[in-house]
Amino acid sequence: MKKQEKIDLVQSLKKDWERLAGIVAVDFTGLKVDEITEVRQRIKQSGGNFQVIKNTLIKIAAQEAGLKDLPEFLEGPTALGWHHNEIVSLVKILAEMSKKYEHLKIKGGIVEGSKLDAAGIAELSRLPSRQELLAQFAGGLASGPRQMLMLMKALSQKMAGLLDALKNKKSA
Repeated sequence: MKKQEKIDLVQSLKKDWERLAGIVAVDFTGLKVDEITEVRQRIKQSGGNFQVIKNTLIKIAAQEAGLKDLPEFLEGPTALGWHHNEIVSLVKILAEMSKKYEHLKIKGGIVEGSKLDAAGIAELSRLPSRQELLAQFAGGLASGPRQMLMLMKALSQKMAGLLDALKNKKSA
């Protein structure tokens, strides 16, 4: 890679990383090319990025982008996955792929400005995704009026039943 290409890559990464939701470092030693490609494609489908970059270039870009804790995870061969909106989906994909491919190991990352180790990233992967949370929220909002409607309907049915029983009692 020529010097100008490295400078351009660092500038591109810096610009891209300034608006991150999160970034995760993984060790990919032992993975085959087709396995790395599968990981990259799955992350790309979710709207994220996955790239193998030289550690020295990562350190420079991280420093310029304000990700001061990222270099802690740069021991040995490192690939980075990052997302601008949906960090939980990225982490879920990486956790799923690390179960599928034993050589893929999560080192840690930075989520919303906070440093997380591998255990923290694993914990984050157990959270519901943004879409799941929105669906739960919408369901919760819809359930209130639905329950009120059911109560009002039940009340009128009980009242009709009482009036019917009273009518039957008087006619008898």
